[in-house]
Amino acid sequence: MTKKYHFLTGSTGLLGSYILGNLLRKDYQLVVLVRPSKRLSAEQRIDKIVTNWEHEYNESLSRPLVISGDLSNKGWYHGHRDWFAQHCQSVIHCAASLVFYGAANDEPWRSNIEGTWSILELCRETGIENLHYFSTAYVAGSSKQFYEHEIDIGQILRNDYEQSKFNAEKMVRAAEYLKHLTVYRPSIVVGDSRTAFTTTFHGFYAVLKLAHTLVRRLPLGSTNGRNLLSALGMNGTEHKNFVPVDWVAGIFEHIFSNPNYHGQTYHLTSPEPPLATDFVDVVQDAVETFSTLADKTDPQCANEDWFFRNYLDQIQIYRAYLQDDPQFDSINTQTVAPHLPCPQMNRELMLFLSRYAILSQFGRRKPHDIKHPPIVTSPTFVSQFETLEQIQ
Repeated sequence: MTKKYHFLTGSTGLLGSYILGNLLRKDYQLVVLVRPSKRLSAEQRIDKIVTNWEHEYNESLSRPLVISGDLSNKGWYHGHRDWFAQHCQSVIHCAASLVFYGAANDEPWRSNIEGTWSILELCRETGIENLHYFSTAYVAGSSKQFYEHEIDIGQILRNDYEQSKFNAEKMVRAAEYLKHLTVYRPSIVVGDSRTAFTTTFHGFYAVLKLAHTLVRRLPLGSTNGRNLLSALGMNGTEHKNFVPVDWVAGIFEHIFSNPNYHGQTYHLTSPEPPLATDFVDVVQDAVETFSTLADKTDPQCANEDWFFRNYLDQIQIYRAYLQDDPQFDSINTQTVAPHLPCPQMNRELMLFLSRYAILSQFGRRKPHDIKHPPIVTSPTFVSQFETLEQIQ
């Protein structure tokens, strides 16, 4: 078979890098599109990611073919059109922008709309009929319950990210030249459930980072996360649907490897998302345990009112994010992967992820500088660490 390659976008992102590692371990032959960075070429960026997976799994992996380019530039594939037509059998479109708001010619529109359009043009012009497309569960917008077969049910899209992904998914579904379209809708992707590793600090981490930044000016015990819920107009019964990146990538690899499962829509969501009260309690405990707090006698320390004023001012962009999540139907996912249940996002796992984020200074420290303890599931997890200095 001459068409033995699979084209993966977004391979340098958190989820894309996990998909890359999983598929290389299964000996899939991949071609990836990567932008060079200021210091590294496209090839060097991919080699660095693959080398990290080799160290993680203690095995040698083949390198994918690398095309240097920008997905939102519609002409990036013109010099490779014939190659794709002859050698590529499917596309895995994982690249996306997570920006919540932006101008029409900027993110998230550029990546989520223009980037997806260039992928569809590639498929149309080269005869590629199999597309694995990563959407988001939040095309559900304001709906209370959302099923895998649904897309446009009159829901209100609450920010530019949701609107751009909603528009892109409708565009993909309208591409009649695709023979097999498989759509994956993950909810809020967080770090690895086994190691807490992440390279992306949006969503879950944005709320944690803001609390971490502000609470460092306060004496220990001067804030209460549940009071913050009231200030945000929440009552604590809201749910937030967090899913670990390793689970999302594992579900994808299972579906991708079984052609009988293609052609469906899959909600990659947790059936038991944590309550908002659980989340803010974890944020409270995490910053008090792992962040360096102010000296109680410091006259410059602010009080809780100062904390709330600053938090509410800076959290505005995430107000829609903090609303109650829809109830996501995931019958298709549970049917094809009953042996791969989503790890429960309980207090221990959320603390584990929070610890990694704070110790890594939200991506400013190199991950290999941080030693990962085994995942602890006992209620005494926090008591093992009293200060950041003790952890280090």
